[in-house]
Amino acid sequence: MRKKLVAAVLSICMCQSLLAGCGQKAEEKTTGAPDGTAQTTGQESPAAEVKEGEDITLKFATWEASDLERQAIQRAIDGFEDSHPNVSVEYTVNSFSEHHAKLNTQINAGDAPDVFWVNPEYMRDFVDRGQLMDLTDLMDEKGVDVSDYLPSSLEKMQYEGENGDTHIYGVDCCIVGPVIFYNKDLFDEAGVEYIPTKKEDQWTWDEFVENMEKLTKVEDGKTVQYGTSNFEEKFSLYTTLELLGSNGADWFNDDYTQAVGIDSEATRDTLTKIKELRTVYGVAPNPTAVGVDTSHSPTQMFMTGQVASIFVGSYALQELSQSGINLGAGLPPKMAEGTKPIGSANLDCIWKDTKHPEEAFELVQYLTSVDVCSDVYKTGLWMPNRVSLYKEENQDKWYNPEVYPEGWLDMTWLWTEASLRPFDHLRNTDEIYDTCTVYMEDYFYNDGDLDSILPEWQEEVNALLEE
Repeated sequence: MRKKLVAAVLSICMCQSLLAGCGQKAEEKTTGAPDGTAQTTGQESPAAEVKEGEDITLKFATWEASDLERQAIQRAIDGFEDSHPNVSVEYTVNSFSEHHAKLNTQINAGDAPDVFWVNPEYMRDFVDRGQLMDLTDLMDEKGVDVSDYLPSSLEKMQYEGENGDTHIYGVDCCIVGPVIFYNKDLFDEAGVEYIPTKKEDQWTWDEFVENMEKLTKVEDGKTVQYGTSNFEEKFSLYTTLELLGSNGADWFNDDYTQAVGIDSEATRDTLTKIKELRTVYGVAPNPTAVGVDTSHSPTQMFMTGQVASIFVGSYALQELSQSGINLGAGLPPKMAEGTKPIGSANLDCIWKDTKHPEEAFELVQYLTSVDVCSDVYKTGLWMPNRVSLYKEENQDKWYNPEVYPEGWLDMTWLWTEASLRPFDHLRNTDEIYDTCTVYMEDYFYNDGDLDSILPEWQEEVNALLEE
């Protein structure tokens, strides 16, 4: 058993994850956008009216993927402060690996931020500990209409109480999910057709591998250009989870109380295919710092032309669109059951013991409104979380052709049809993630045997689910 090995990495293995926020629907109205331009969004920022009162300071804590994200969030905060001259927002940015543990410590010490992001995979733990304000009544009082949310976004926000009633503890503003970004110039040089954006043209796994071999260059016995990267994820199981689900590997039962499909032929087949990209076909690098953050090596290798494509969260577009690369984007290869897209992003939450609940809720409403979030959508960091925004007549409210690669609108089903990640339904998430990381690394990098790894892996996850 690997329990000791799991324990040894609990302090260093944290899952990288996604980014997000929220929105709320209101009557059509022309409002001021965060960049100062007027726009008719059909959804009003709730804090558009200037309010006065006692001077207060709200503390707001997030994590970030890049400086560009920090700038986008700061623009939104500036807009809120302009409309609330009596309110100052103290903005703190943590690393993702420290964010949730730090929040828990601050809450226990009675000195937490008033508003903060929580990744949905940790939400149930925060709710179970009674650390978040129940926003259900405030949402009703303010007339917040949740009917336009994407199904995955609404599911992420709603929690069933002991009596079967629904509660909301955090508000969502976007969705992100995996796509393949690629360098068009390298594809042209290798004579490889661009990765399809239309579902009917989607490559099979074998077609994908064949084309990645054409994009891989070896000089004097050394690979100087790889076809693809980031299919082996060390920390987040983000792209990996999508491939597993698309290949029929359902790891958990319907209520996510038991692991049932980790030890399955579908898991064996998926993980084998991923590893073979590197070990058999040589089309992927051996990662030393693998993750979904754009500061990590897979993205750097892509931006410097060492790899021709990268399978990564859609939020990477914000950074990649400014890299100078002749950028393309396309669908992942089909697995046995096609593609079952997953998508997620953080929730804006309020500390249960905030001294300023009304102002904190107004900040959450403002930061998650479509008016404000559209500024971020247009940078490529987030995708909209509202059904109505994907309608053709509303796409100009978020779609920026100078940022989004050609064919992007063909792929919107990746977000509108997305399901939540399995880990977004779990409790005791850190320990489960760390366990998964240990076994995944054992297979990918230590030549572990799946026939012995998978039964132990599933057994240990079930033990954690029972705690």
